[in-house]
Amino acid sequence: MRRAVASLFALVLLIPALAAARKEPAPPEGVALILDSNRILLEVVFVTPEGRERKALAWFNMGMASTILSHDLYRELDLGRGGVLHVRIGERQLQARADQIVDGDGGVGVPTFDHLFAPSHVEAMLPAKMFTAYVLRIDYARRRFALDAPGAKRPEGVPVPMLLNSDTGIAAVEAEIDGESLALTIDAGSGYSWMRGDIARALLARHPDWRRAHGAIGAANANMIDFAFEKDGDLLRIPSVRIGGVEFKKLGFLGTAPVLGSFAEDIFGDLFWDNWRKAAPAPVIGWLGGNALRDFELTIDYPNRMSYWRREKAPDPRELDQPPITLVREGERYLIGGIVQSPTRLPGPSGVEVGDELLAIDGVAARGAGKDDVLSALHGAPGERKRLTLDRRGARSDADVAVESFE
Repeated sequence: MRRAVASLFALVLLIPALAAARKEPAPPEGVALILDSNRILLEVVFVTPEGRERKALAWFNMGMASTILSHDLYRELDLGRGGVLHVRIGERQLQARADQIVDGDGGVGVPTFDHLFAPSHVEAMLPAKMFTAYVLRIDYARRRFALDAPGAKRPEGVPVPMLLNSDTGIAAVEAEIDGESLALTIDAGSGYSWMRGDIARALLARHPDWRRAHGAIGAANANMIDFAFEKDGDLLRIPSVRIGGVEFKKLGFLGTAPVLGSFAEDIFGDLFWDNWRKAAPAPVIGWLGGNALRDFELTIDYPNRMSYWRREKAPDPRELDQPPITLVREGERYLIGGIVQSPTRLPGPSGVEVGDELLAIDGVAARGAGKDDVLSALHGAPGERKRLTLDRRGARSDADVAVESFE
């Protein structure tokens, strides 16, 4: 009898544990994010004037101050009459005044969605300004994006104070680079870290061994615009970049080339950087892009002007290894925009010329493919050979080109 009672008592004690084991796992926090060339895309819901829900794919960009909508979406939401834009991300309802919204992607100083993201159909760009009432969490490893009320969740990671322009929502941190304190914007909207060309050239003059290439490759070539920024930029790896208690080792930056050439820069200054940084909270010299951020869970506490950095994985030192070419995208076509010069190699790859269209990599078609697919096909181990199928003024040819290391 005593044994039966003891067994029954043990079963009673076990019931809560069994119930807990059967309990469904907690739903993931926030919403799913999509990484496209290290940029963040979100599935969002806009609300039309009739109250209808309109789903769209939006680019979250921490480095721009204005909301941008495609022409068609702007008209569908009837924002030309003024009023307020309503958008929902998960359970969060966000708003923006119509006079703060740019009608149409493309144009002077306005990114072109098709160029950056096709074949993905992106219809909007949402700036950080829309999120500054919240604590933003970006979990790159789990591909999650969450907006918390201030104080609702204890942040994880190393705390780093932020500078914030409350009018634009653009945030920056003080970085220690080569013994100097320099401000860098936090920009999850950019796939790669960029730096003013004059700052990069000064660093390379002191440390020529930091240079990895002249011309962008891999993730540094994500924009693929036919301007000098990438084609004539300098790719460097800085041995140590510190922001508070966080250290980035051998962090890659693209030191941009002046868009109008060095002669115009000497007269007018760097027109791109001098204008862009007006929206920043300090005289920044560049930004930390996706290649720096993707190894972390990043928490941005806008109300308290604090960032938190929890490292989730080690950086990939081979992220840029590919044949030494810079690509330019025109519509669905990928063109050879430049032959990358590296300190260890002077002549360019045989059989490849600037202006050639890249038709395929090892038989994988390039025309019409997404940038990530093309860059993934080019990526490989140093010394590996890639067969590039090219079109040169109507004549097709193959070039056998080696993958090079830009570690």
